[in-house]
Amino acid sequence: MFNSLVYFNKKKIDQYSALICGKMIESNITEEIADYNREVNYLLECKGFEELLKQSDDYVDYVDNNNDLSVKDIRVSSILRFTAEMYIPERFDMIHLVNEYKSLLLGETQIDDSEERKLLETVIKNSKMTIPLFCEMGSICDYWLGIGKAIPDNLLVDYNELEDYEGKEVTIIAKLESRKHYKDRPLPVFDIYKDFLGLNRAIRKQIASERKQDFECIEVEEDFLELELLAIYA
Repeated sequence: MFNSLVYFNKKKIDQYSALICGKMIESNITEEIADYNREVNYLLECKGFEELLKQSDDYVDYVDNNNDLSVKDIRVSSILRFTAEMYIPERFDMIHLVNEYKSLLLGETQIDDSEERKLLETVIKNSKMTIPLFCEMGSICDYWLGIGKAIPDNLLVDYNELEDYEGKEVTIIAKLESRKHYKDRPLPVFDIYKDFLGLNRAIRKQIASERKQDFECIEVEEDFLELELLAIYA
């Protein structure tokens, strides 16, 4: 089958491959390699990783195997392979827009205090956005919602092209980080101060009581699986 690779976390895949093999994995990808050749190599590496995972007891395949193991019984830190429909919540669009024009916004911001401006410039320039990807898993996975934070550098398509995959079934390889259970308070899945600006916990606590904008935090009111995304292809 010919697949189109959407996302590939090479650093983590090399790390987990080394743990399974018990030795370091040599990479054949260099900084100078062309984007097209890099994607071809990543497709081959992804296939190799899937074969390697079959040797691990902490691997659950819901695609090729008729697995009757319930998602709620899977051990945390296991690696899953499943199909799902993925999408980015609309509320994230504003955050992405801020990221795209952060240099322009910084230039237009009027701050008289030089130290405050220097601090703001440092925070903005060092910001590293992650993208919340919601994965609606099917009946074989008990219709769980999976949520992972994609690192933009690991995307093999443009951010705007992700919209083309909404409503389509994709195959996802991900590590199960935790199960989050909704009770009486919404569960946060993305915090602009943590997942975009990278502020430490102490500063975030000071800001939390003063929040007024909806886009500052994305929350859900249902149980979900927290995932570390490794690879996505269609």
